[in-house]
Amino acid sequence: MLDIDKLLKVLNDGEIALLPSDTVYGLFADATNSESIKRIDNAKKSNKPHLIVVSSLEMLKEYTSEINDLQKKIIDKYWPNTLTILFKKNDKIDDNLTKGSEYIGIRMPNNEFLLDLLNKFNKPLISSSANITNEKVITSIDLLDEELKKHISYIYDVGKLNDIASTLIKVENNKITILRSGLLADKIKEDFKEYM
Repeated sequence: MLDIDKLLKVLNDGEIALLPSDTVYGLFADATNSESIKRIDNAKKSNKPHLIVVSSLEMLKEYTSEINDLQKKIIDKYWPNTLTILFKKNDKIDDNLTKGSEYIGIRMPNNEFLLDLLNKFNKPLISSSANITNEKVITSIDLLDEELKKHISYIYDVGKLNDIASTLIKVENNKITILRSGLLADKIKEDFKEYM
């Protein structure tokens, strides 16, 4: 059962929540809190960049240094969806989140619960698969690694999810590069073939 007040307190305290998304179960934490970033890195035994999720174009603009015309077209056509786009970050994004890269992966999830949570929280959330790095992603809570569970302060279980891989793209110099295929890659190739 969802306790939204408890969940918001966990996120505001810089702790980690395990939540369903439009892909698989994920670890979520405050993307603007450096302690949250460290906690997710420690939990996952990882030093990889993290993507963030937003609920609106206003939130997107607040954390990026530019959104080009082609990115705007793609956003208008597909978001909210299982599509992560690399944007040039601004100085509101902690370097530890991107591990020094000037780019940050951002997604607007196609999930009413997450969009509602993001609107209430009013800040982007780190979204990372709920697994130790290089282990399998999880589609139900009973598959959660016991070691990882120790790092999590809130779990919202909605049963089994479909394992849907998100698509990751980079849009630069009027060209789209698909970095991870996922569900939408073929559609993007078809809809935007002149930019491939």
